[in-house]
Amino acid sequence: PVGEMTLNILLSFAQFERQIIAERTRDKIHAARRRGRWTGGIPVLGYDTAPEGGKLVVNRDEAEQIKAIFDLYLEHRSLLAVATELNRRGWRRKSWTTKDGRERRGKTWDRPNLLVLLRNPLYAGLQRLGDDTFKGEHQAIVPRKVWEQVQRALDENRRTAGSGHRNRH
Repeated sequence: PVGEMTLNILLSFAQFERQIIAERTRDKIHAARRRGRWTGGIPVLGYDTAPEGGKLVVNRDEAEQIKAIFDLYLEHRSLLAVATELNRRGWRRKSWTTKDGRERRGKTWDRPNLLVLLRNPLYAGLQRLGDDTFKGEHQAIVPRKVWEQVQRALDENRRTAGSGHRNRH
């Protein structure tokens, strides 16, 4: 019985230590995001990660595509029309090489991926943490005014699944 108790106590302390480490790591990432730093993840079209890490650097060629995508959406007001046009032009999503050297090729555009791009506050120079946004350390690709116009247009065009047309009686 004493051996089992000792083992349980040691396991409890090990679990406590893991939870403390996870909490500190999460707090550190949140603090970095609040300061506007890039904390990693899948690279986004328009930016490359700085060699020293923690920062996004504008990729000039991809940045021109991002500006064109935002302008196309303001012109067409349709995700499907813009995705079709991007695929017609032969533009692809972000291609990058993983840390272990595997190459990830950019795929064709579709509505969900285009929506994620247009909703991303990184392009307006902001960093997201949950529902909050903070001024980022990186350079904006799209002016804030244009980004906000696109957000309003996306909200106006949002699907309601016919909720306003259903007979509730």
